[in-house]
Amino acid sequence: MFPRLKDPSQWERGWGEGCEGRGSDAGATRVKSSTVRPRSRKWVIAAVVAVGVIGVSLAAWQTLAQPAQSTATIARPGGPAPQIALPVVGGGTSSLMADRGKVVLVNFWATWCEPCKSEMPGLQQLADELRDQPFRLYSVDLQEEAGPIEAFERDYGLRLYAIMDLEGDATRAYGVRALPSTFLIDQRGMLHLQRLGPLLAGGPETTWSEAWLADQVRNLIATG
Repeated sequence: MFPRLKDPSQWERGWGEGCEGRGSDAGATRVKSSTVRPRSRKWVIAAVVAVGVIGVSLAAWQTLAQPAQSTATIARPGGPAPQIALPVVGGGTSSLMADRGKVVLVNFWATWCEPCKSEMPGLQQLADELRDQPFRLYSVDLQEEAGPIEAFERDYGLRLYAIMDLEGDATRAYGVRALPSTFLIDQRGMLHLQRLGPLLAGGPETTWSEAWLADQVRNLIATG
């Protein structure tokens, strides 16, 4: 459904089809002439873009490979959800503590993560359906600036509450080791459910499918 980037590097997979990061191949193509033909220019531009994407995803992989300093601080189901106080795309700062009284669904992702892209339409639909309910969706992007996130949202028609985890602190606090990862937090600020990896295909009867997750959110709102 979504086009895959074509570059020399290979994705490393974790938790099924989750994105753990990517490596990179050494070496470069030497230009033999100072005159670059139009077709060559296209390849040069594509190569520069590919190198940029590899650099961003490599930095994210290093963050995912680093656990929180103390395992006692990592989010666990049944325990308090770590605070998320991060800059929001478009201005402002998020505050999970200020959203007490709401059911909060936290989704960790990045623009370069292919499995993340497939989940976005369903998350947007859920946010739209529950916009008048005590519910908030935190769309936490890992280590990317506002520009690429805004471009991504335009391309895919998204209007999510996008939050920038520029240093990776929240990602580590939640014990995220692969993207996407999803956490459901109840009205008291307690971590109710967590999924370290992509959502699954299937209907409401399939645990951790999009439909199943939507039912869990609605049930938590109803019983809150």
